[in-house]
Amino acid sequence: MPIYNYQAFDAEGTLHKGSKDAASESEVRQFLRSRELFPKEIRTSRLYKANFGKVRDSGKIKIPKLPFRKGTSGKVLTQFTRQLEVLLDASIPYDKAFQLIIPQTEDSGFQSILSDVRAQVVEGVPLAGAMEKHPDVFPAMYVSMVRSGENSGNLGIIMRRLADYYETQERVRSKIKGALIYPAFMTVFGVAVVIFMVTNIVPKITSIFESQKAALPMPTRILMGISEFALNHWFLLIFIILLVTAAAKIFFRSEQGRVWKNRIELNMPGLSRLRIKVMVARYCQTLGTLLKSDVDLKTSLEISKKVVVNKLFIEKLDQMIVDVNNKGIPLSAAMAKIDYFPEYVRHVVSIGEEAARLDELREKVADRMQEEVNTLLEALTSLLQPILILLLGRAVGFIALAVLLPILDMSQILQ
Repeated sequence: MPIYNYQAFDAEGTLHKGSKDAASESEVRQFLRSRELFPKEIRTSRLYKANFGKVRDSGKIKIPKLPFRKGTSGKVLTQFTRQLEVLLDASIPYDKAFQLIIPQTEDSGFQSILSDVRAQVVEGVPLAGAMEKHPDVFPAMYVSMVRSGENSGNLGIIMRRLADYYETQERVRSKIKGALIYPAFMTVFGVAVVIFMVTNIVPKITSIFESQKAALPMPTRILMGISEFALNHWFLLIFIILLVTAAAKIFFRSEQGRVWKNRIELNMPGLSRLRIKVMVARYCQTLGTLLKSDVDLKTSLEISKKVVVNKLFIEKLDQMIVDVNNKGIPLSAAMAKIDYFPEYVRHVVSIGEEAARLDELREKVADRMQEEVNTLLEALTSLLQPILILLLGRAVGFIALAVLLPILDMSQILQ
């Protein structure tokens, strides 16, 4: 459905500007008249022309796959979910709720997608079915919970749970990014200092040693070689770095590379514990949220595994799903075959199965796992800082040693 930008005057002569998604310009005029506004200008949004202006031979408008930036999709989707939840709680129909939300959406691509979802809802398509046509924006978990909410008549409650879920995930990502800011700054600053010393300070000092024509210690010769290479072949050094980076990126995008990456995630000392706990916490929270929203266990297990990302972990979850769905093995017993789930997680799931409160207990497990993730993240961050200082200190120490050794030799000769 097109988006129209309009300018209109009210009875007092005040100019109003806004946007309206409608089937035609006449519908926009009717909308303005219903609000006692007199249109000055109505024109199709440039965004609509750019993204929806291409028509196939069949005459139907083809909606292209809109770029939905991964860096902001979580925040945009969470904001939309929270807004929709508030409006639904106020007993506002879908059509009106989307009409209120769309103009407030800052992400232009997401705004167009919401307009398409609203148009389908107006035509009688269920909300979950309309969202399902945009899998890059609305994940399978989101669509399943919306469908469950529509079927049970509790969509407002479901949207609240979804908003809470995405807000929790966003807080986790923010904590991880925040914890890495200082180490990243330390690394960049330290490398910049070393490069400055090697390319500016060291050549001026080593030129003095070269004029003496004396045998230089090994550390000094190594430092002079590094400095000379960095000064005379810096373009080659940059090319090698870019080449290695591109090769690594291509390799890790390949099937074999993804397997290596997943294996490193699960086996790297220290970091593997953090990565596994993050994946388990996310899995438990997703599964608990789906079960609490009346999504059946089979569907919940299939959807929840997608948030894990790690292929090796997913293979084990696939086997667990087969054990539960096809062999009738209890979930706790099937989990016991996977080493990545802590013992207390399996224990709590077993209790939840016996008490028929699996959904509530899974969310509590996710909360505890999240606390462990925060504790481990703080510990790793605290450990990472002295490690970086030690590495940078050794680099600077090597430079200082390479410079001081010839000076000490010269002073001994003079004595």
